[in-house]
Amino acid sequence: MTPRSGRARLAAGAALGAAAAYAAAASGARPFTVAADVAVSVPSALFAATLLAERLRPEKGPWRRIERGARQPRGAAGAWLAVIGLVACVELASYFHGGARSAYPTLSSGLDALFRQRATRAAGWFGWIAAGWFLARR
Repeated sequence: MTPRSGRARLAAGAALGAAAAYAAAASGARPFTVAADVAVSVPSALFAATLLAERLRPEKGPWRRIERGARQPRGAAGAWLAVIGLVACVELASYFHGGARSAYPTLSSGLDALFRQRATRAAGWFGWIAAGWFLARR
């Protein structure tokens, strides 16, 4: 592991602070409202833009850790994509169904019970953003 430069540490600290501030602000949105949908869309769009930028210009991405010529294992990628796709389809079907949430429970409605308090919602938001950042850097 190479030591990080002061500039890299400062950038990581700024990103951590921005994620914490965003989590604190987004945790104020009532679940299952337009404000909550928008709050979820912003980090999701940033995640997608980061992946697209890495794909278009891999030599410019500071998050790139795997050498270009290195062989990358592909075994688990298909399984993870299938799980993520299934969860996304269930969430979207429930969202657009329009019926009662109790009739069509989803991961998000189940987590709503866990994140009743704003502090736990903020912690959940921060964990979700941190997981996306970690995955984007892989």
